[in-house]
Amino acid sequence: MPRLNTTQVARAAEHYVVAEIHRRGGYAACFGGNMPLIDILATDIERRRTVTIQVKAKKGGREWQTSITRGRPRDPEDEPTRFWIMVDLVPEVPTYFIIPEWWIQNDIHETHAAYLARHGGQRARSADSTHHAIQINRIEQWRNSWDLLGILPDEPTSETEPATQADALHPPTR
Repeated sequence: MPRLNTTQVARAAEHYVVAEIHRRGGYAACFGGNMPLIDILATDIERRRTVTIQVKAKKGGREWQTSITRGRPRDPEDEPTRFWIMVDLVPEVPTYFIIPEWWIQNDIHETHAAYLARHGGQRARSADSTHHAIQINRIEQWRNSWDLLGILPDEPTSETEPATQADALHPPTR
């Protein structure tokens, strides 16, 4: 694969996500950086449910890049409509991690708070930096969790099978 700049990597990942949603039976439109915090709008074929997607891409390396300003304490949402999709373009076929926004924002917040606690309340290298890296081990549980979007036709319908990965992680209390 040729050497791509960061904009090319980002746009390629967005188009891969749009193509994958279409391939799986949904509809999606890419905004290519023209809408703050939303890269893609996607819907089911009947247009009953619409979700927004923020795409984070990487081509090589061990982690995705973001900012601590994107993190904040969040409570779980029962039916999220905002997602982050992390795309790894290194394999011949891209790898996708579909994550509810509430979860990744909370994870960024908690991970950064733990980092600060280990380093006396401040960054070890640059006190003013807002950089935050997301390693694959933190998001592995979300690999190919397309069902979370709630817009694709082949989703589980069994009462005993979790409707989404989020349901599996947060089963209802009885």
